[in-house]
This record gives sequence, structure tokens and C-alpha cells, in this order.
Amino acid sequence: MVQIWTTDALAKWCASLDAGALPDAVISKAEDCILDAIACAIAGRDADGSVRVMGVASAQYRDGLADVWFSDKSLHATGAAFVNSTAASILDIDDGHRGPCGHPGAAVVPVALAVAQEIGATGPELLAAIVAGYEICTRIGAAENHIAYHTGNWTGFGAATVAAQLRGFNTDQLIHALAITAYHGPRVADLTLSTDMGSNVKESIPWSVVTGLGAADLAAQGFTGCRDALDIEERYKAGHASSGLGDGFSIMRTYFKRYSACRWVHSAVEALVQIMNEHDLQADNIDSVRVATFRQAASLNNLADPPSPESAQYSIPFCLGIAATKGDDALTPMASSDLHDQAAVDFANRVTVVCDDAFVDSFPTTVPARLTVKTGSGNFENFVEIPWGEPDGPTDRGDLIAKFKTLAAGRISDHRADAIIAAVEDLRNGNVVPLCNLLREPIQTQQNEPRKMSYG
Repeated sequence: MVQIWTTDALAKWCASLDAGALPDAVISKAEDCILDAIACAIAGRDADGSVRVMGVASAQYRDGLADVWFSDKSLHATGAAFVNSTAASILDIDDGHRGPCGHPGAAVVPVALAVAQEIGATGPELLAAIVAGYEICTRIGAAENHIAYHTGNWTGFGAATVAAQLRGFNTDQLIHALAITAYHGPRVADLTLSTDMGSNVKESIPWSVVTGLGAADLAAQGFTGCRDALDIEERYKAGHASSGLGDGFSIMRTYFKRYSACRWVHSAVEALVQIMNEHDLQADNIDSVRVATFRQAASLNNLADPPSPESAQYSIPFCLGIAATKGDDALTPMASSDLHDQAAVDFANRVTVVCDDAFVDSFPTTVPARLTVKTGSGNFENFVEIPWGEPDGPTDRGDLIAKFKTLAAGRISDHRADAIIAAVEDLRNGNVVPLCNLLREPIQTQQNEPRKMSYG
């Protein structure tokens, strides 16, 4: 009997994917993911980590037709995707998926647009490749024997899949692109095990893009990988990634983020904001805050005075301090200038984060936080289990457009923001050129008033 490896099953599913037969809801979700990734990249384009990657990519990937978003540079598709992935992920406001516990969009979308621009793909081809990329990488990530909360361990598979789909790889070439990625891609331990959670490297998403695209290029030249790579039980649950393949689309379980902070922080922020709004509290009225949450959230660095923007993204106390003293809109996105803000740090020092055994079975299905706020006039408690942006929540296209315009305000003109949104929504009807043209122009500082997000 011929062995059917997981790489074979995934590649055959991709080969059977019909861009013209995708359900409307799936196409709409892919559009949502594109809008969100571009919005995140607008805000993250000038972050320190993005600037550093831009310098390296510009030197190493000089020749090519793919644009670095919001700049005047064109690079090889790998270089452009490397930079754009960094911009989309550096602020930790990019989309996520609970299955593998990480962030597919910041890898899949930049690769899809870079390769689509390079080969002149149509809009429907781009959308279908994105659907395939989400499907393959989230399934492989969820199949790891021990989920190590490090997205780059599996997003390279999405990059390889997208490249293969858009470049017309045959099934055997995609099989080997996935197999090569399994050996060449990042394989890093749980990020929460590091005592230095404030570095630019974050979850290795941009580097997984480089290795995934490299694996695809190698496979196209006949370079081979171990076809059983995804069935070796030292790392993967054999057959898990292909189980139920074809029963729906994984992209539909994507969530979106309002705050530029680890998803594990969001429920606590929402719980605090709700308490303060309901009881008309100011930061100075609050004596202490106790956050009872699940183990993984309690194991974040949770520093009261984090040393870097990345470190701040992994701190429940500091994010609560920003929300309490500046309003939660200050987390969309969190500004590097808010580091060491004395009022926020003082509030953060009044926050205690504890692991609650009652939530041991909640994660990763939900990300709960129960807050107890003590004041001179009484104590208040609130519980949030499902924060803004979850796939089963009320968030819709209008909310994502509001997020887009919030992140774009002061960085690109209102007219250009509206044009980008329209171009994304028109992808199903045409090609990628109008959208790529809009992403090509450098960011120009505007004098727009900062926007506030509104919930749908």
C-alpha cells in the first residue's frame, strides 16, 4: 500500500482548490485579513524593528518587482515580503488564530501580495492563495505535539503554500516546499520561556517568510525534502494536520485585535475599561487591581516599566496603566513615546497578575480575565472571556474599517485610506494592480485628528 503522508494530503487539497468556487463568506474573510494586515503595516512601517529590517532587505534583495509598502523601494518578492511582514507584526496588533495559537496574517498576506505583484496574478487568484495559506499553516501549527507559543514555527508553511499556489506549482513541488520548510524554517521554544521578551525578533514571523519563500524556490528547482516531515511524532501528531481537511475553511476562525498587545492582555484591558466607564472611575480613584487569568497570560513578562515597545506588548500591568491613564484608544496602537510614562507606570505598580486554576481548561479556546478593582468607595469586579475581534463575536467589516482608519490617521490621507479599502473590496472583480499602486507611495505625515474606534 502506498503511504499517504500529511504533506501529500495538504498539497492535493491545495491542487483541488477552485478560486472561482470559494463561498462568498470565505472570500469576504480573506478581504478582511488583507485589510487588517495592511492597516497593521501602516502603523508599524516606521517602528525601529521595521527600519532595521528594511536596511538589511534593501542590501540583500535589491533586484525585484515587489514593492515595500508605503515606501519608494521595490525588491525581490522575498525581500519585500520580509519588510512588509515585519511592519505588519512589529506592533502586535495583527490578526491571530486560536488553533495554533499565533498570527498567520502577518506572514500570509505580505507574501501573497509580493508574489502576486511579481507574477501579475488576478484578484481571485490572490484571494484563493491567501485562503490556502491560512489553511495549511494553521493546520500544521495546531498539529505540533507541544504548541510552543512562537508563530514563526509554522507561518513559513503559509508562505511556501502561497508562493506555490500563485506560481502554479504542481502537487509534487508543493509537497517538497512544505517538507523543506519543516527542516529549514524556525523552530523555537515557547516565547514565554525567555526572560528577554522585549527584543525585535518577537515571534520570528518575518524570518519564517524568508525561509518559506526560500523553500518554495528550492522546490521549484527540484530540491527535495523529507515527505514524512509532518508525520514525525517527535514534533507533530501524525495525520492531525490533514484530519477533517475540506470540512470548512480555517481562515474563518481568524480573530482580529484592537490593541497593540499580546492577545492574552486584551480581556484584562476590556474588563478594566468597562469597570471604569460603568462606575465613572479615574485612574487616581483606583487603589489596586487584581487580574486573575490563565497560566500563559500570567507567565508574560508583566513588567510595570517595560524597557521597549515589544516588552510593553507583553505586559498586562503596563497596558492597563496606559488604558487607565490615557484611555484604551492609546493602545490602538501603543506609542513608543508612552514608554516610561510615569502615570502609567505608577498605575501598573498597583496591578497584581495571578494564575487562576479555574481557567486551566479555558485556554486556548478562550482568553479569560477576571478583574477586581479596589477603590476608596468600594470594590468592583468584572469578567471578560471573549474580547473584541473574535470570530464568534459581533465584529464585522465596519469595525475593521474603523480600525484601518484609526491606524491610518496621521500617516496617510483619508482619501488614500478610502481608496485602499475600496481596492481590497474590488479584488474579487479584477487584479491586484490598483491595490499595489496605492500601497507603493511613501507615507506622508498628515494633520488629521486622531480617530477613535467605534464598536459595531
